[in-house]
Amino acid sequence: MLIRVNDNSLVTGVRVVTGKTLSLLDHTGTLTQKYQARLTLGEEAKELISASDTDRVLKCFGTRVPNRFAGLPTDNPAADSLLPIVEVFKRISSLVGQLIKDPGIDQERNRGGELHRKICLALGYKRTADDGQFPDVRHQLLEVKLQTSPTIDLGLVAPSCEEALDVPQINDVQIRHCDVRYALLYGQLQGKGVRLTHFFLMTGRDFFSRFPQFGGRVLNRKLQIPLPGNFFGIETE
Repeated sequence: MLIRVNDNSLVTGVRVVTGKTLSLLDHTGTLTQKYQARLTLGEEAKELISASDTDRVLKCFGTRVPNRFAGLPTDNPAADSLLPIVEVFKRISSLVGQLIKDPGIDQERNRGGELHRKICLALGYKRTADDGQFPDVRHQLLEVKLQTSPTIDLGLVAPSCEEALDVPQINDVQIRHCDVRYALLYGQLQGKGVRLTHFFLMTGRDFFSRFPQFGGRVLNRKLQIPLPGNFFGIETE
C-alpha cells in the first residue's frame, strides 16, 4: 500500500499494488547506500563531545577568532576564518529552545534549510548559502543534521573516514573527512514546527564514540523507485 500526502499532511491518494507492479517502475536497479547511527539523548541539553579539534585542524587556525564573515558559508575554509570547535559550540548553543518552522511531513529538506539559515546567522555570516555539498557549512568544516528520530543518516562516507576531503590545504595541511565537525540538533514536533531541545557537537573522529553505528552489514542499502506523476490517478508535476 502506497499513500500520498500533500504539503498540509492530508492524504490525497492511496494505491495497493503487487511487488511485480512496483518492480516494473524500477529502470536502474541501483541500490542507494549509506552509513547510519543511533542517536541517544543524555541528561544534558547541550553536549560538546570533542573537547578540541583534531590535530590537523589545530594546525589550521589563524591568530584571531573572527566575529563576522564577509564571505559565504559555501566558501572553502581558510586559516583566517576557521573557528575552533569550542567557539562553534558556543555560537550554535543559542539555538536550543528555538522553533524551526515545519513546512510539512514531506518537506524535510526545506525544514533542514531553515535550520541551516539559523546556524549560518548564529555563526556570524551576513548571508546564507547552501550548495548541497559536504560539509554543509564548508567554510567552517561543519556538517549539520536535524533529527526528529533516533536514526542518523550519514551518507556514503563514515564520519571516521581518514580519506582526504576535497578542499584546498590550509597552512599546508590536508583536511580529512574525520576532521570535519558534526552538529546534531534534535527536536520535537510542536504544532507547525520543530522545537530544538538538544545540541551535540563533535569531530568525525569522535562521532561513533557517542552515537553507536548500526551493526549488521554496517553499510545499509536500499532500492528507491521514483513514481510517475499519474501513479495515484492524479497528474502531478
